[in-house]
Amino acid sequence: MTDKFVDQSIRSFQVLTATHVYRDGFVGVTAAGYARPLVAGDKCVGLAMEEINNTGASAAKSVRVMTVGDIEHSISGATVADVGRAVYASADDTLTFSPDGNSFVGWVKHWLTGAKCVVRLGADGPALQHVNHHALGFTLTAAQSGTLHTNLGASGAIVATLPQSPPAGISYRFVCMADQELRLEPGAAGGVYVKGAKQADDKYVSVTDIGDFIELVADGNGDWLAAASINGADADITVET
Repeated sequence: MTDKFVDQSIRSFQVLTATHVYRDGFVGVTAAGYARPLVAGDKCVGLAMEEINNTGASAAKSVRVMTVGDIEHSISGATVADVGRAVYASADDTLTFSPDGNSFVGWVKHWLTGAKCVVRLGADGPALQHVNHHALGFTLTAAQSGTLHTNLGASGAIVATLPQSPPAGISYRFVCMADQELRLEPGAAGGVYVKGAKQADDKYVSVTDIGDFIELVADGNGDWLAAASINGADADITVET
């Protein structure tokens, strides 16, 4: 017999180890699929219907989550003109209109008063490319897949550290916006397929000139594929020796 879910609004998610989820807080899921109080960049699955304190292992407890429907919430700077605008969460209790590094939550359906709005929760966000500028080195997570990263503001070489052994299909784009080296570090678990060969594990590849770009896609075996780069001009990509 096929299970049937007549009520589409409530779902149960297994909670991450040593994690306290609070009622009426936004819930995100980790790359492994476990629920936690939303951290900016998580996949938002909805609003917690109950408070759950999981002091045990991951999946020892589950939390019921409202995944679709309308909620009232404050959004800093909201006005009547924001009806229909996409809404993001920067924490489990904070909504914003800024997509940068944050998690899509839903859409403004109605403005009430001041910062208060009716927000309709939704699983699918607008087709926007999240652009993140970095003046210093940074570490990426699987939850940030699909984002674009630049070195705008950097005064020297910076390092982007890729996640170790990510699921197949995780991808990032990197573009030089400062005339400085942008290094992409795969870590000890893998190497980068580029310039006609798989490069050695734990050896960075880098781009340097303004406008240079590279897109990396995880192959599911710990390595990364250069799916696109500098209009095919591999000579502009440097490999650590």
